[in-house]
Amino acid sequence: MVQIRQRFLARNLPVLVLAAAASLTPASGQKLRFYPDDPIARVPKPAPVRSVETLDPNDLYDFFYQSLREPVKKIGPSQGINTLGEVPDSAWFTNRHSLDHRMSLEALKQGPGEGNAPRPPFLIVGAKTDGITPGFRMTDAKGRLFFVKPDPRTNPEMATAADVLGSHFFYALGYNTPENYIVNLRDEELSISPKAKVTGVNGRPRPMTQRDIDRLKFKMARQKDGSRRVIASLAAPGKPVGPFSYEGTRSDDPNDLTPHETRRDLRGLAVFCAWLNHTDAKSRNSLDVLSGPEGAQHIRHFLIDFGSILGSDSDMPKDARFGNAYIIPTGRNALKKMGQLGLAPEPWETAVFPHQPAIGRLESKVFDPLKWVSNYPNPAFVQMQPDDAYWAAKRVMAFTDEDIRTIVQTGQFSDPSVVDYLTKTLAERRDKIGRAWFTRVLALEHFRVDGSALKFEDLAVKFNFAPQRQYDTTWFSFDNVTGALTPATGLEQVSSPFAAARITARGVDTKSVTVYIRRNSGKIVGIERAW
Repeated sequence: MVQIRQRFLARNLPVLVLAAAASLTPASGQKLRFYPDDPIARVPKPAPVRSVETLDPNDLYDFFYQSLREPVKKIGPSQGINTLGEVPDSAWFTNRHSLDHRMSLEALKQGPGEGNAPRPPFLIVGAKTDGITPGFRMTDAKGRLFFVKPDPRTNPEMATAADVLGSHFFYALGYNTPENYIVNLRDEELSISPKAKVTGVNGRPRPMTQRDIDRLKFKMARQKDGSRRVIASLAAPGKPVGPFSYEGTRSDDPNDLTPHETRRDLRGLAVFCAWLNHTDAKSRNSLDVLSGPEGAQHIRHFLIDFGSILGSDSDMPKDARFGNAYIIPTGRNALKKMGQLGLAPEPWETAVFPHQPAIGRLESKVFDPLKWVSNYPNPAFVQMQPDDAYWAAKRVMAFTDEDIRTIVQTGQFSDPSVVDYLTKTLAERRDKIGRAWFTRVLALEHFRVDGSALKFEDLAVKFNFAPQRQYDTTWFSFDNVTGALTPATGLEQVSSPFAAARITARGVDTKSVTVYIRRNSGKIVGIERAW
């Protein structure tokens, strides 16, 4: 986080503030490891964005480029974190639901929503009638803009529920998500704006007609009461400026200083996507929004479009391959399949799925969080390291069965057995994620100084992923300028302003956790994990 702090100051804050920051640095020019405000909980106030370009990347190019490019050969350390290895609040991420700070069931149920459910009558202002999945834009009685999509006729409730559940789960996990609402539309509530345009097969806009509405309705299944169930996603406040990329930075955003492929909140997103089977996690399913008052605008980063999570692939049930193999096999996997001539089935090829249209294809028995992949390589996901995954796994494990059920119920399923199945399946996938990643690092948390002793909790033991074990602690005096560690016999024998304690568990290979303590306060200011 020190690196982010220094880069941010250098580019965005006045000279006066720079001078003040420089006063914290020794005259020798060496940088401090820990500053008085460490560990920070929120990044500095963003600098105003003066001019921004609306990006429109090519999806097909991104698919083939990421699928066929050379594999990443060097993976650097994670960035966008504070000295404890946690992700501070920013325009990317907000700490909401965790093992330490839990959201109430009511807050989990509400999600990103603020009571903005669309109210009839509705005015269609634009639509896409070609392709497999129809969609349109409408305004409601209050003039608010919504993006609307239905379920596939073969799978009522599946995609609309997935979109709502996605917005709730990812919001609780910490991301900016749109307000998604399930709406039962009635024919008499819909009308066409005189200015409405539709994009046809030739890609050109033309005035929308009643025939276009009829084509939309044909692709939308009727419910027993005659209404048509859709997902209505409220437009995010501000100006959309295109999706973000999972690598590099935006050159027109002075606050975007950390390469996206190194951000812990984007690397760790791979674990969240594995849990919820969000196989379509790509640049196109994100959105940057220029928000804030004139003269103080900044870019907020959103995850959007969750119709392809869980067992849904938006317009049909998810293919059993998705989540288990890339669409285009890469490297050794491609050679392996060629050598087998397709005669050796993969475990996922024999997976058993429920015969329930509202669920699609989602299971937990074959699911392997260490092997899960998105539809095609994501630059941030492929750079994820064990400490990134551990950070994310802690947040997944914060969801109790009751938490999961509360969110699943927002999908408004007509069959209670669907809620039971999804709750049970997500709980089992959660536990697999915890077991996988809590054993890849030494999962010690909740450090505190008690007299001359350092106490902590082992999450792997707490959740029964590892047996009770014994620990060894090695103490050091820590030089905050040079970074030198000098052995000490215990905390009381440390004479420097900072102490360091390296903890290992007996019989757990080379895994360790090093904890840094400010001596005058006993405050934990740094955590490092080795695996």
